[in-house]
Amino acid sequence: MGTCADQLRSASDETHAQTVLSTTKQVLYLRTTTQIDELMQYASVAIQQRWDFLGPATDPSMPPNTNLFEQIDNALQWTANHNIGEHIRHAHFALELTEDQAEVVCARNLRYYFVDRETAHAVVPFAMPDAGEVYVIELVWEDGKWAYFDAKAVDKLPGFDTIAEAIDNASTAFPDHDGGNDDGDDDYWGQYSEDEADDDTNDRNPEPTSDYAAKPEPVVNPSQLISDSIRHALAAAASAAKAVGMSEPEFLELAADSFK
Repeated sequence: MGTCADQLRSASDETHAQTVLSTTKQVLYLRTTTQIDELMQYASVAIQQRWDFLGPATDPSMPPNTNLFEQIDNALQWTANHNIGEHIRHAHFALELTEDQAEVVCARNLRYYFVDRETAHAVVPFAMPDAGEVYVIELVWEDGKWAYFDAKAVDKLPGFDTIAEAIDNASTAFPDHDGGNDDGDDDYWGQYSEDEADDDTNDRNPEPTSDYAAKPEPVVNPSQLISDSIRHALAAAASAAKAVGMSEPEFLELAADSFK
């Protein structure tokens, strides 16, 4: 199959960008609507395992949990930050982004980096809630495809030495040394055990631009789009209600009140 870099070079940067952005939009949409089963189809093995261990319990005999969404967010991210999940849900990401969302989630803001010679990541900003903070979706190249790996807040785009706008630049920039550790697992997982990478490494990279290469938007039916979003949102809410033991009458009453 060749090395990770060889696999990535089999497709153009433009193709990778389209795939990364498409996957990112799917992830944001499925997290917005809390469609976890569908999200797992786009998730890396590590996130699937994390969800299995840390996802909220679905035992109907357990009392309702007021921190359900916090548990969901924690299971889908390597750094605890409930604000990210709240932002995603309140931003109402759909498969067709709004103009403002598309100015951030775009090819010009996409970056790649290699953790090691066989582990490539893609980073896509999706929000800039504060002047000094950026929310990003991070994907990992796994089994021949890009898969969801993390959602986190950074001061700037991740400040790794190997970050680049093109696959080739990222792969050739990876330093040729072992660092005295053959497997490198401690360093790999270590970057997710702390809140953020060191400030001095973050400062080596520019903030993502908000430039958006304007492309013709596909023709969509607004009414159908809104109808589908509501339908998916209700389906996801029903699944969450069932998970916390809410009865059907209680759910229907809450749903009706929410749309008043």
